[in-house]
Amino acid sequence: MSFSSCMGNSFRQTVAGLFAREDMTSSTMLSGHVAQTQARVQASESEYVIAAQDTTYYNYSGQPQMTGLGRIQGKVRGLLQHNVFLCDEAGHPLGLIDQQYWTRAGGMDWPSEQKESQKWFNGLTAINQQAAGSSKRWVATCDREGDIFEFFKAPREPNVDLLVRVYQPRRVEVSAAGIVCPLPDVAPHLNDYGQSSVQIERLYDGKRRTVEVTLQLQAATVHIYPSKDLSASHHKTQELSLVLATEIACVEVKTGDDCFDADNALCWSLLTSLPIDSTEDVHRILGFYGVRWRIERLHFTLKSGALNVERLQFDDVHTLVNALSFYSVVAWRLLGLTYALRQDPEQSAQAMFDVDELKLLHQLSGKPVDSLRQATLALTTLAGFAPSKKQPLPGVKVLATAIERFFFVKQGVAAVSKPLQD
Repeated sequence: MSFSSCMGNSFRQTVAGLFAREDMTSSTMLSGHVAQTQARVQASESEYVIAAQDTTYYNYSGQPQMTGLGRIQGKVRGLLQHNVFLCDEAGHPLGLIDQQYWTRAGGMDWPSEQKESQKWFNGLTAINQQAAGSSKRWVATCDREGDIFEFFKAPREPNVDLLVRVYQPRRVEVSAAGIVCPLPDVAPHLNDYGQSSVQIERLYDGKRRTVEVTLQLQAATVHIYPSKDLSASHHKTQELSLVLATEIACVEVKTGDDCFDADNALCWSLLTSLPIDSTEDVHRILGFYGVRWRIERLHFTLKSGALNVERLQFDDVHTLVNALSFYSVVAWRLLGLTYALRQDPEQSAQAMFDVDELKLLHQLSGKPVDSLRQATLALTTLAGFAPSKKQPLPGVKVLATAIERFFFVKQGVAAVSKPLQD
């Protein structure tokens, strides 16, 4: 979805000029969105806020004229983006609170005195800043790339917890048993907490699909030991919880097909500061980690899923970064509508559409638009979407096309309604 095709060439030139301004930065672009995200957090009924961190790579090898790009993998030209994305505990997207951009051997390289792993600490700082004074419990959630010993001990606000998927064969002290062993050998020393299911994205028959994974849960309180050149008694972590989740079944959500592969079954070791005083606590931790997949959906939406931002054409990386920040807010909006529709399609349409938009959708469709389902289906008829038993609700790609066309409709209505000038 380019600016030219979506909003016309003159609008593209105006927006591109805004993105190119020297005083325009990603932080400035996101400042209003971050403030509104914080407001959505406080208005949410959710006790917990899942703050997921993740990095995505943008490939611009096809844009040789763009200056300032670096090498992201091998000879591939592009840049990297690290996001902190908030969701409520049910998985509804609330918005972004932090973005970091950098290149490798380009125009925005990481400071030479720092490692790229500093991104996790910077993201945690942003979470701490937003959580300070908040009435919510915040859960800073990372995948296995966040398995960094110093990160486990990094300062956190009292209402900020840590949830990291760990994999390195560190030494683990199981508190109750008093046993120290490498992480791969810890399972026999953990307590059983039954089974639970979580929905994630997975490649299945060459396509990325939503699957429901059933996992066997074990857990215990632990200390993580430092590397052998540091004293364990002086440098081990505070007491943390370790949840081991082992896949025992898997089905594709849309078709119900059995896609369990014992040879490639998941085995997550989830390290967290959240308590495990009950079975409910352990199952909640698994659910929170499952919500982390929303940030991967954000990146999918930005790239091949809907917005195709790797096709953007600008002169330099500064302008590109500002455009990517703008598109990140669009992607959040698309995801917000998608998941609101899935979680409660019968909720009021005014949760996602304003009154004037609903009046126009009613006029276009000639049907009621009171519920979110009704309004969204009226919207997506503009993209040729017709609900079916196999696909009763639209996805982000259809929604992106429909919103683009609805923009043109609203522009036309505004032009017709505007009084003629002498």
